[in-house]
Amino acid sequence: MAYQFLLPDIGEGVVEAEILKWFVKPGDAVAEDQPLAEVMTDKATVTIPSPRRGTVTRLLWKEGDVAKVHHALVEMEIEGGASEVAPAATGAPVAPRPATAQSVRRPSSGVSGTGKALAAPAVRALARELDVDLPGVRGTGPGGRVTKDDVRAQAALNGAVADGTVEVVPVRGLRRRIAEKMARSKRTAAHFTFVEEVDVTELVRVKDRMARAAVEDGAKVTFLPFVLKAAVTALKKFPELNATFEEEKGEIHLKRWYDLGVAAATEQGLVVPVIRRADQRSLLELARELQRVAADSRAGKLRPEDVGGSTFTVTSLGAQGGLFATPVINFPEVAILGVHRIRPTPVVRDGQVVVRDVMHLSLSSDHRVVDGHRAAAFVYEVIRYLEEPNLLFLQMV
Repeated sequence: MAYQFLLPDIGEGVVEAEILKWFVKPGDAVAEDQPLAEVMTDKATVTIPSPRRGTVTRLLWKEGDVAKVHHALVEMEIEGGASEVAPAATGAPVAPRPATAQSVRRPSSGVSGTGKALAAPAVRALARELDVDLPGVRGTGPGGRVTKDDVRAQAALNGAVADGTVEVVPVRGLRRRIAEKMARSKRTAAHFTFVEEVDVTELVRVKDRMARAAVEDGAKVTFLPFVLKAAVTALKKFPELNATFEEEKGEIHLKRWYDLGVAAATEQGLVVPVIRRADQRSLLELARELQRVAADSRAGKLRPEDVGGSTFTVTSLGAQGGLFATPVINFPEVAILGVHRIRPTPVVRDGQVVVRDVMHLSLSSDHRVVDGHRAAAFVYEVIRYLEEPNLLFLQMV
């Protein structure tokens, strides 16, 4: 019998997911729990397994399309009687079959409401001859119909791509999420960035001692655990930075817990795993957790609970951190702290020029929520603990 499987609930508040990869194609026999597709939400990348054993007859979305939760994902033929629709979740309504990917994603191209390109037979024949994907061609004829000239123009563009003149890279998956989130942050938040330098000479010595001791415990200690601990301590004094701005409600939500996002670069793009309850962890525990999420980020194995819901974000480029930058706020948070490269720098101490280990901190905050003098005071509070790292041990839980 025909069986229609709906995209299930993937996480709290998730209403759609982008199809990153299909693991099956029409005609494939699949077993129960066999992976069908890899999808990405605002919170995580997950694999959708097959709920039944059967044969795939139709994939209802293409890679790169955004599917809605509770809408049909795939059709299968299974043993049984009447046709059946698999519920996406207990009590979930059965949604109608969505429009095809082309009709959703190319509303102004030469595509009909059924997803079929509007083109004469001769135009279709020319498209096959020139190896042109007809639904992807923007029609310039009456009613959006695709003409022969449209097909030839697309073929010329495809040829330019093949010759290396132009490389077309679809904006999909994580790159699409990054683009959407960064653009939204810049459109909405009134970004204000404050930069100051930090003398971390003593921090370098303390970190090196801890790193040597932590080797026996299998942990790798970097400067980041100290930065997170200093940030948490400062956030307790300046709670308006540990917050989100709920624009639609006209409310500022001050968070009484400290889930710190840590921006991490991967081959796919920037991800922000979250260190939960950072205030309740020791420096060694923070180091271990940072080590874990960094490895999982690179391997693409972050769990749903590892992402989303952060209250404040720290971003660090390590040795590539540069002098300073203006980091983009991780929407809907109201502040982000940039950590930059440590370098030997001549400074004046007690009237003498000496070489010290110096780095810069860059704090971007939403000026609608955080006043400039409060942002500066927060940075100086972080600096106090980084310049005198022994004070952090007084904050241990």
